[in-house]
Parts: sequence; C-alpha cells; structure tokens
Amino acid sequence: MQLQIRDILKISILSTGIFLFVIDLFIINVSLPSIQETLQLTTSETQWIIILYVIGYASLLICSGNAGHYYGRKKIYLIGMLAFTTSSLICALSNTVYLLLFGRLLQGISSGLMVPQGIALLTFLFKEQEKRSLALGIYGSIAGVASILGQLLGGILPDQTWIDESWRLIFLINIPIGIFAFFMAYLTIPTTQAQPTLHINLISMFQLFGVLICLICPLILGPELHWPLWIIILLSTSILFILYFLKQQKNQYDLGHATLINFSLFSNKIFNLGLGAALAYYMVQDAYFIINSNYLQAYKHFTPTMTGIAFVYQGIGYVIASVIVSRFIQKNGKKIILNGLTMMVIALIAHLFIYNQSKVSIQQLHGVLFFYGLGCGTVLPSLMTIALKDLNTDLTGIGSGIYLTIQQIAICLGIALVLGIYLHDQKETFLQMKNLTHAYGLSTLISIVLLLGVAIFTILLPNKKDKIGH
Repeated sequence: MQLQIRDILKISILSTGIFLFVIDLFIINVSLPSIQETLQLTTSETQWIIILYVIGYASLLICSGNAGHYYGRKKIYLIGMLAFTTSSLICALSNTVYLLLFGRLLQGISSGLMVPQGIALLTFLFKEQEKRSLALGIYGSIAGVASILGQLLGGILPDQTWIDESWRLIFLINIPIGIFAFFMAYLTIPTTQAQPTLHINLISMFQLFGVLICLICPLILGPELHWPLWIIILLSTSILFILYFLKQQKNQYDLGHATLINFSLFSNKIFNLGLGAALAYYMVQDAYFIINSNYLQAYKHFTPTMTGIAFVYQGIGYVIASVIVSRFIQKNGKKIILNGLTMMVIALIAHLFIYNQSKVSIQQLHGVLFFYGLGCGTVLPSLMTIALKDLNTDLTGIGSGIYLTIQQIAICLGIALVLGIYLHDQKETFLQMKNLTHAYGLSTLISIVLLLGVAIFTILLPNKKDKIGH
C-alpha cells in the first residue's frame, strides 16, 4: 500500500517531536567540552546539563498520554512544540549555568509532552494496519537519522568561526524547525476529541520527579564533595522515598485509583526481565558517548568536527543492524541480543587498544565505532520488542510507557555513576583531567560489567517452549 503525499507530510510533521528530542539528546554529547570551557562548568554542572533533560522527559512520559486524552492530543503536541522551541532559545541565550540548566529541564519537560502525542496521533490518523506500520517505520527511521545527525552537528557547529561561542548554534537550529512544525501541525493535523473524564495524576508525576532528583543528586555530588555525611543521608533517604513511592502507588492501585504504574504488568516474567536488561543497558549507552567524545577531544586532541564525524560511523552501524535484525527479533530475539552484546564488549575492549596508541588511527577508530554501532543496533531494538511481546494488548501502552521511563532513569544513573567515575577528580575540569587514561579504562570496565548484566537477564528469559505466566 502506497502512502500519499499528504500522508507523508503528516508523518513528517508528527515525527518532528521525536526528531528534536533525539537530536538534542545526542548533539550535546560532542558539544559538552565547548560549553564547559565557555561557562567554566564544574563536573557536576556538566552532568546536570544532560540529566535534567532526561529527568524532565521521564517525569512527563507516563502521564503525558493521559494529558493527550484529557485535553486533546493535538493541543498537547502544539503546547509541547512551542515550549521546546522557547526553551531552546533560553538555552542558546544562556550566560550562566543556572539559566542553561533551567532551559534544559524545560526542554525535557516539553519533549515529554510532545513525543507521546506524536505516536498517538500517528496511530489515530493511520487506522489501517499496513499504513500504520509504514508510518511507524518512517517515524522510527527519522529518530535514527536524528541520532546520527545530532552527533555530526554536535561536532561541526561548535567549530564554526563566524560566530563567538558557536556552541549556541546547537540550540538555535531548533528554533526555525520548531516554529515551522508548530504552524504546519496547527494547519494540517486534525483535532482529536478530548476526554475530560480521564484522570491525570499530577501528584504522582511530581513525586516521580522528586524521587529521581533525590536519587541522582547525591550520586553526582558525592564524588565531588568526598561523600560528606549529609550526602550519604540524602542517598539513604532517597531509597526510602522510592520504597514509599512504590508502596503508595500500590495502595492507590489496589483501591482502583489512577496511578502511574499498573502493577499487573509485573506478574509477567518476560516484562520484568526485559526491564532489568534495559536498566543495565541504558546505564552504558549515553555515558559511552559522552566519555568517548570527551576523551577524544581532551586527550587525543580531536576537534569537535573530527569527533562528530567519527560518531557518524557508529550511527551508520546502528541503523544497518537495526534494519537487518528487525525481521528476526520475534523468532530469535534472545540469540540476537546475546550476539549484539558480544559485539559491544569486543568493541569496548578494542577501544582500549586503539586509545593506548600514541596516535589514534582514524581508520581503526572509525572501524571500531562502526562495529560498536552494529552491536548497539542489534541489542537496542530487540530489548523493547522482547520486553513487550508477551503483554496483553490492553497493557501494551502503559507497558511501553514504563519501559521508556526505566530507560530514561537508567540513562540518568549511567551518567551519574559511569560518567561520574570518569570525572572523578573534582579539582580538575572537564578538559583538564590529568588521569584520563586510567579513568577511561575504569569506566569502560564498569560498562562491560553492566553489559554482562544485560546478558544475564537475557539468558534468564524463558525459551519459546516454556510456559509464560501472567
């Protein structure tokens, strides 16, 4: 079945939300050293630039779907797009770290509003299964392109010489895209009917935000402040806060009230193991990009452009692998994930040998990044498919929301822990560390251990012949 031009136009407009979210998730990785140098950021401030973006997104992710039902999906999508465009301007004009952090948090919150609505509107507009599959396939491809483009632009834009502090361009480019997408969505996307009978649990949303802040904050500040007593107390309190939050959610669920979490999902063994695997995997993913981007620029003296181009090879490997494995995941998902993890571990070990050379071979670097991308593209799409495949259809939506929230929480934990270990010396700034080689090796070792954790969760997945209980 062929898509008409107006169909492709609508898909492109609704894919702008995920495009902007993904591109800003990746574009910052290569640009961080330039931003850190201009604003004289500390280690913890550097981490918060990424973490606040992800926390804002994760906190809105689950209840955003209900907001779309309550107020209308188109309205929430437009509000999210306008807020993202405005917050990008705030980031671009920031002259203090606090204004930049506020802008990044607002970017994450607005992404949490618009991304779920884009998917929901696509499924609403394309009711025929074949057209819907094509639309979602294009949507996923655009997200993949955004990840590659983000890393490339994150290198090229900070290297521009026609403007002072050219890293600001990474945020400025969002503004014309956001304005165009806002007006095109307003003019071409039909309005969906609001359902004001649904309940939006804002209290639970703010509780989740508080839980994440209380957990992440001590993990970031601890190494920098040499773990004073109040940090340890805060970390212990955050664990109690998490247990209280889960207990409160369970009580509300048992009473039949609206909650962020549907606890019936956790009676499914595959879903639970899939969440565990995702938690371990995503603790590696974003920290890997930031660590390697910094190491190449700080220790191997790569320019931002050279670094961005190098990571394009990783993106190409990811896209190729994800396209190939998509047709085999349902039948051989377990083997596919284990093979992909093996490739990633081999690539991480190869990183150590390549970086140990006095002069990095560009060809070898591009080759190992491409190979690492093949591993990522094999594992990442398979994890979500495996985790959700055994859920009843009425639970798939909330299940995917919980999975994506765990994904974002894992990214925050990875940045706080794995990246935090890499940036362990609070007296040195992001570009001036003297012990980068040792720090890189240690963080890589932890990444390998986490990937082995993913492998354990995968091995524990039931085989096809096993009976799965709900």
